Amino acid sequence: MKYGQFILAIFFASVALTAKAATSAEQATTKLIVSNYAKTKYPIVFNHGMAGFISIGTDQFGLDYFYQILPDLARNGANTWATRVSPLNSTEVRGEQLAQQVEEILALTGAQKVNLVGHSHGGPTIRYVAGVLPERVASLTAVGAPNKGSP
Repeated sequence: MKYGQFILAIFFASVALTAKAATSAEQATTKLIVSNYAKTKYPIVFNHGMAGFISIGTDQFGLDYFYQILPDLARNGANTWATRVSPLNSTEVRGEQLAQQVEEILALTGAQKVNLVGHSHGGPTIRYVAGVLPERVASLTAVGAPNKGSP
């Protein structure tokens, strides 16, 4: 029983340490573009859910949060970005972090707007960004998001 509590304490400590980790956006790049079927007018920006990540481990033996969707879109002409926000925080805090990354992506790409895709808690996060930066958001796509709250 004591070992279980110790392991649980270690887990929550590691989550707490990563909750305030630096936020950043990573562009999915490719050496070979095979088509333009996924090309869009604006960059596509993906946001993870609660306790989410961009990737864990190495490219060869790791786990990719979005299951190689971003590199596949990039190979087919899309300008895709994966964002990193606090994994366990409020929608407002995550939204402000994402809004800053959206501004950085716009500055780097020269685009006027972005298409936002949010998974799980990423759904309310992208809706927050659309509320504070409506002129910077072309579209919202929420995947498995608790848009009406969670039970």
